[in-house]
Amino acid sequence: MFTTRKNMHIHNHHIKPEYQQVVMKVQHYINQNLAGDVSLETIARIANYSPFHFQKIFSEALKETPKQYVIRLRLERAAHFIKIFPNLAINEIASGCGFSSNSIFSRAFKNYYGISAEKFRELPSDKLQEVSVKRNKFTHWEETPWITPITDIQEKIETIKIYSPPAVSTMYPFKIACIQTTLSHKENISFAFKSLLQWAVPRELVTTSTKYFGIWLDFPFITPSDKCRFLCGIEIGSDIQPSNGISIITFNKGQYINYEIIGDINETLGSLVALNHNYIDSMGYSISEMICYEQLSESPVDKPYEKILRNLLIPVKIK
Repeated sequence: MFTTRKNMHIHNHHIKPEYQQVVMKVQHYINQNLAGDVSLETIARIANYSPFHFQKIFSEALKETPKQYVIRLRLERAAHFIKIFPNLAINEIASGCGFSSNSIFSRAFKNYYGISAEKFRELPSDKLQEVSVKRNKFTHWEETPWITPITDIQEKIETIKIYSPPAVSTMYPFKIACIQTTLSHKENISFAFKSLLQWAVPRELVTTSTKYFGIWLDFPFITPSDKCRFLCGIEIGSDIQPSNGISIITFNKGQYINYEIIGDINETLGSLVALNHNYIDSMGYSISEMICYEQLSESPVDKPYEKILRNLLIPVKIK
């Protein structure tokens, strides 16, 4: 299930399968508790290993220590918030991303990006990737030829149209069983869905009415694409328990801007940038959470992701 190179959802394909499952379990916990207690002692306890042994496993799998991984996620989340929510105070962002004080956050941010959070906020969008590529000391920025740089998107932002007019709907909660992958390879989404269905089909969780979801936790404007977290999921009943590297998340009740799209990752990213620049403000809304859901009209195992009609759902609030 997790043995082929392309089908890997963590970086080191030589790691034992049981270790892969443990690392994915801990990744899910960190995703859900990023601003909370994600100390080495806590996540090692969740993994059921000693801190020393778990740190070795985690570092081998992801090429980052648990501490580096957490700090990177917190700083990248903060960077997204700084750019998307220009009226939100930086000290509030620091606290909401898990930093115990503004001074600790300020030092960490400048060490990571090479400039202060205040200067980062003032950067034009086409300079974001440049800062991350040149100054990021924690992780190597790996270019992926199938993902368009934000500079290219920014040059034509005024002309990008969303051909399915965005609308706002109230959505109600439900559960999603999902598996985490990254955008390090253009086929990762398809392979992750295959792994998910290998878990779901024997449990009779897949029917002709099953709803398929892609969930963007990161975006390659700030996060290196090979580290962008992407969840592939299916809607399930509330009584299903996680297992075998599968995590369960809740789609929260709220208002969502939604629109339909067909196309590859670049078309999706371009539409999201256009939504933020050309549509959302005039609709009287602002983004309320840094996450994007895609509801796929059919199984991505049976049809390429870029040829599937998808309904994008972005949580918003009235301005």
